[in-house]
Amino acid sequence: MGFINEMGHAVRNGVKYLPLLRNLISRNLKKKYRSSVLGYMWCVLSPLLVMLIMNFVFSEMFKRSIPNYPVYLVSGRIMFFFITGSTQSMSRSIVGNGTLMRKTRVPYHMFSLASLGTAAVDFLFSLIAFVIVLVFTKTPVSIHVVAFPLVVLLMFLFCYGLGMLLAVANTFIKDVGQIYGVFTTAWMYLTPIFYTVDSLPERARSLITQFNPAYAFVQMTRSIFLDHQWPFNELMVMSLCWTGLFLILGLVAYARGRDQLILYV
Repeated sequence: MGFINEMGHAVRNGVKYLPLLRNLISRNLKKKYRSSVLGYMWCVLSPLLVMLIMNFVFSEMFKRSIPNYPVYLVSGRIMFFFITGSTQSMSRSIVGNGTLMRKTRVPYHMFSLASLGTAAVDFLFSLIAFVIVLVFTKTPVSIHVVAFPLVVLLMFLFCYGLGMLLAVANTFIKDVGQIYGVFTTAWMYLTPIFYTVDSLPERARSLITQFNPAYAFVQMTRSIFLDHQWPFNELMVMSLCWTGLFLILGLVAYARGRDQLILYV
């Protein structure tokens, strides 16, 4: 019941402080892109440039053939880098807003939610790059695409839970953010973004498919856009389990540490 109460409390606060949330997201975006000439265009250009480079490296130099590799690469990249980018940002959200926390009486998790919202805006722009790749490669889009918003919603909830857990932990133990930054590098190579999981040894394949949360979200996206299949399979069950687990951990961690957070920022 405690988890359900915390979830309801978070939703009510999100609605109550929606104007503040919009202002925080706007502030984060302006701060992020204020020194950039291209601004939001980098969210579109970055995946396209990476796709061109990786396509050359793996399709030409290494002669590794993956059907429709540009879509394979970009679909994995945008999902994975939203997960790691949003959660890394959320891990610093409470520590980085100590001044505002002392001046305003708002729920502290709103700062973490604003970081997630900022990453969501970047994600929407990256989808433009994804659409460009789909059009350029003449990839057909089937009715299965209607399931993609559900995959995205589950990914957002997973990131919220993991991000809240990291935000609370990083407030009490400042090394958590640094350790997580190193972990995400290893996580990237343990996620089949630019290679196929079938190319790995059996033991490594089993570990990735069973214990890598990002794998489920990446593969469900590919099943929709490349395989033209509904993602309602073991991958969906896996993503639901990971999402539920980290939502519980994140919200319980915040509930238990909420009253002490202000003492550590």
